[in-house]
Amino acid sequence: MCEDCFDKEYYGFPSQVEFEKFEEVLDQKCSSGKVQILESQNEEESGLMDFRMYYKCNTCDEKYAMSIPDNPWRGYFLTEQNAIEYHNKLKESDKKKKYGCLIFLILIIAIGIYSIVK
Repeated sequence: MCEDCFDKEYYGFPSQVEFEKFEEVLDQKCSSGKVQILESQNEEESGLMDFRMYYKCNTCDEKYAMSIPDNPWRGYFLTEQNAIEYHNKLKESDKKKKYGCLIFLILIIAIGIYSIVK
């Protein structure tokens, strides 16, 4: 990160208003030529599942991925590497939730069967 790009990353935008403020700053940086919009890449190549846009700082060559907020999804604006790591953490969290629900369901069924048999 340098003075021409961004001073922080966003793992989620707290509100639509905050996202719109950030988007104005991003648009200004793109208009001034400090940051450029990159073409979208294949999701499999980059390891990302849900990215929307890629950007690159023309001064320090740092690449960023931005996902636009949509209802409960709060979006993000992260360096490319942090976006990949973030998505991997989300996938792992989803797996844990899925297995937790499955175990809970099996436990409920087992208790139900036990109470019927008893």
